[in-house]
Amino acid sequence: MVETADEILADKTRHYSYPSMTKTLGGFKLTVEEGSFTDSEIIVMLGENGTGKTTFVRLLAGEEPDDPTDKQSMAVSLKPQTISPKFPGTVRILLLKQIKSAFMNAQFQSDVVKPMNIENILDQEVKTLSGGELQRVAIVLALGKPNVNVYLIDEPSSYVFERHGQSSRELIENPASWIRSNESLLRR
Repeated sequence: MVETADEILADKTRHYSYPSMTKTLGGFKLTVEEGSFTDSEIIVMLGENGTGKTTFVRLLAGEEPDDPTDKQSMAVSLKPQTISPKFPGTVRILLLKQIKSAFMNAQFQSDVVKPMNIENILDQEVKTLSGGELQRVAIVLALGKPNVNVYLIDEPSSYVFERHGQSSRELIENPASWIRSNESLLRR
């Protein structure tokens, strides 16, 4: 029996769903309708400030909604919107401690680290990085996290200088090139 490409892809595509849920933050209430997506999709949310995009991303990442029974438990990697540089060491040490397997991988170096222009800041103290440098390091950390099914990247170009913004956008629009070719590495 011969299978078509669509049949083969359908078998390997993972499906994820989330329930209807709400999250109340002060006077703001986000209402989310149930939905689903697959691991072959790249979903981009655009909207005005204060409409709940970050709150929705945090809910998918496991933050508790108003009804605790709706809490998500997907294996996710979250690059948050804002980053606080608290790590007491260099970028290199941070990457080695958090994502050693990926960071030591030649393919990850060429597909993720190099486009994010991390090489020239590897020996800088994390606490001294600029906002754009922090964002680039956070994207590398998020994409290098092992045992992940879903990548949630909130504000990928926040504070990133224009020359790096292009790399960030290209990497996030087509993460499949690295993620799919290194799935076994990320499952460790």
